[in-house]
Amino acid sequence: MLKQLARLVLILVGFTALPGCARDAGFRTWQEEVKLNDGRVIVVTQKRRCESAYTGAEMAPCISRETWLTIKLPEFGDKEIVWNEKLKPMVVNVHQGQLYVVGRPPTGREFDLYGKPQPPYIAYRWKEGIWERMPLVEIPEAIYDANMIIDLPPKETKFLTIIQKESSEMNGAPEYRKPTKRIDLNYKSNFH
Repeated sequence: MLKQLARLVLILVGFTALPGCARDAGFRTWQEEVKLNDGRVIVVTQKRRCESAYTGAEMAPCISRETWLTIKLPEFGDKEIVWNEKLKPMVVNVHQGQLYVVGRPPTGREFDLYGKPQPPYIAYRWKEGIWERMPLVEIPEAIYDANMIIDLPPKETKFLTIIQKESSEMNGAPEYRKPTKRIDLNYKSNFH
């Protein structure tokens, strides 16, 4: 019996060490400036739950699995509004008195979880105290431009300015940014 238990422990330890096995890498939290269409600049707190995983070429230290955004806007009351989904947010904006968040699945796992959306955007509107998922065709074109950081900032980052977020160091080369910096209803995900 003891030998079987020892063998089982060795097998389990071996599986967790295999490349491709995800493991919890913790949380990353930072604040970032977000410019709204009306010209205001607000500060949004972003928290992401991460896993480390083998990506086929290397071990990625933080693959986003879940995000919390904390938003405070006076026109929606004096309480903070929290959005929580298994997406990477790309837009937080207000248009004609309505608050919107649009996100993208970070990996194929979340792409499948959200029903393999094409284009790969999931939109929400704050309505009567809750986040309501909405059809993409209802997203106002006025908020198509992304105003959130695309990927994670460096690990030690606690605060990001708009200028930092627009730099190629934070959001990649211009050719990378094109499909991710603006909602494109013709864009197709390469997730399978």
